[in-house]
Amino acid sequence: MKVLVVDDDKVTRDLLREILEREGYEVRAVASGEEAIKVLGETSFPLVLSDIRMLEVSGMGVLSHLKQTSAPSVVILMTGFGTMEGAINAIQEGAFDYISKPFKLDELKSLVARAAKHWLSLQAQSLDSSIHDSPPAESFRPKTLIGKSPQIVEVYRTLARATLSPSNVLLIGESGTGKELVARGIHDNSQRRAKKFVAVNCGALTETLLESELFGHVKGAFTGAIVNKAGLFEDANGGTLFLDEIGDIPPSLQVKLLRVLQEGEFKPVGSNETRRVDVRLIAATHVNLENMVAEGKFREDLYYRLKVIQIDLPPLRERMGDLPELVNHFVAVHAERIGKRVSHISEEAMAALANYPWPGNIRELEHAIERAVTMTRTTVLYPEDFPPEIAAVSGESALSAGGTPTSLEEVERQHIMRVLEEANYNKSKAAAILGIDRKTLHRKAQRYRIRLPDKE
Repeated sequence: MKVLVVDDDKVTRDLLREILEREGYEVRAVASGEEAIKVLGETSFPLVLSDIRMLEVSGMGVLSHLKQTSAPSVVILMTGFGTMEGAINAIQEGAFDYISKPFKLDELKSLVARAAKHWLSLQAQSLDSSIHDSPPAESFRPKTLIGKSPQIVEVYRTLARATLSPSNVLLIGESGTGKELVARGIHDNSQRRAKKFVAVNCGALTETLLESELFGHVKGAFTGAIVNKAGLFEDANGGTLFLDEIGDIPPSLQVKLLRVLQEGEFKPVGSNETRRVDVRLIAATHVNLENMVAEGKFREDLYYRLKVIQIDLPPLRERMGDLPELVNHFVAVHAERIGKRVSHISEEAMAALANYPWPGNIRELEHAIERAVTMTRTTVLYPEDFPPEIAAVSGESALSAGGTPTSLEEVERQHIMRVLEEANYNKSKAAAILGIDRKTLHRKAQRYRIRLPDKE
């Protein structure tokens, strides 16, 4: 099967050619989007593997060109700058999938194999490529998630696919990891975005109140029910209902919830009247529902109804590479909101944030930065501006460091220096060890003032 590789980085092109040829593909590699469009005008390629960020014509431009032709190519887009918007645009505009650099070889091989199988399936079924079409990209309004780490890019990819499906979604993650933000992102980019997004925390209400809140009640159903009241399912009809902490729903309500998911119908509390709704359900939990099923605390049939699409949200401690971007974002947001001129965070403060375990995840980070912006008397945030438990980490680090780097940047700089020395300053070898391309190595060397030799 023919594969067209499009990337303006020669090292990446050569690496992809070598990998894919070993897998049995016939590979042609080009250095720009313009060249790709020219080649695609002359020859058809079942698979196109393209970088997104290129001069003149981007990977999205190549994808757009293919959509305007009758060539049934399956497109995989690559990027070293993963964002939620990028993933959504790629998938919504018709890309088969989206992969972030540096990628793992096994993941790349598996993805290309799935794309090849998909192309063969399309041919066998004589399906038109328009099945991938979606509303114009400008009509989408994603709620921005922050970060480019492989862990969060994987969330973007799954989220983007969830926007194309009407199926229920189960979000799993610790408290403060952004589950409601992801749920809103799915809704805002789905076919239901013109209707309501309704959210409720199931753990914050008693069983009686939660049943009434979800399904509504009729006058006289219980003490205090002085009027008829519609529930959240009716309120969200045609849209999306987000149930946070779904693991806290008691068994009696689990039965009623399962009926809504299976039949699309329910009865308000105190009523014999059956009502029908069309609601997409997104549920979230920080507990292990599978263990609850094994312990008999959660219905197995409901569990599988909820997890048609599952998205696992990583805790902040597992995506610390995103910390600087998250910090800069929250500093800018709260400085503008409070009306303070805060330009940046000091290296000592950033080191403290990097060494803190963040049990409350992104929510705790945002609150800590809001507090720091409020407390500071300068344009720079220092450790003492942050909550005591975080400032204490800075003090402990300073006492134990004894020459240890005090910032993420210094840690990265020293790591790059060690790798360059081990590689005898061979740039290609050093870049391969670091898991980045040569262009990124040059960019980091320039940033950290590391002198690179002229040799390869």
